[in-house]
Amino acid sequence: MAKESIVLERCFVPKGKLVVKEGDEGNCAYLIQSGSVSVFTYNDGNKIDLAKFSVGEIFGELSLIFDEPRSASVMADQDCNLIVITRQTLKQKLKNSDPMVSAIVGMLTKRILSVNNALVTKLSDVDDLIDTSRIIYQNVLTSMPRSKQRSFQNAVLPKLDDLLDTIREFQLSDKDE
Repeated sequence: MAKESIVLERCFVPKGKLVVKEGDEGNCAYLIQSGSVSVFTYNDGNKIDLAKFSVGEIFGELSLIFDEPRSASVMADQDCNLIVITRQTLKQKLKNSDPMVSAIVGMLTKRILSVNNALVTKLSDVDDLIDTSRIIYQNVLTSMPRSKQRSFQNAVLPKLDDLLDTIREFQLSDKDE
């Protein structure tokens, strides 16, 4: 039985050009063949850098599942060659896969969207930054082999605590002014 072959569209985006604009409709994602991009949004007029992606990474994936405007903008940091992955291509791939895989993809995507939206709206609050830093530290720690956890704690935790204490001090000094 021959496997169905899907030819994917490719596009070139020069350095400095927007690939995706926040608020625009989207129905495709992009796989980076060459180059790199930056993902950002604006909150209360302030630019918030969300991520950087390079060769082999995908961005815009939420548009493959949801009919919602783009949640962030993406700009080419270098000249980029991108593979365009359309919603139709994903649907074909999922249709040919196990139904459980399709259900898991939908569930994971909804969770990612929820977390992504929560982070974007909370990044301007210092308490949320402190909480998020702690959560990230804990997630990294628990994902490590037990044999490396103690060394990681000794190397990172004191520095993280110093950073968070400094942030708290600045937060308190701002309230005093």
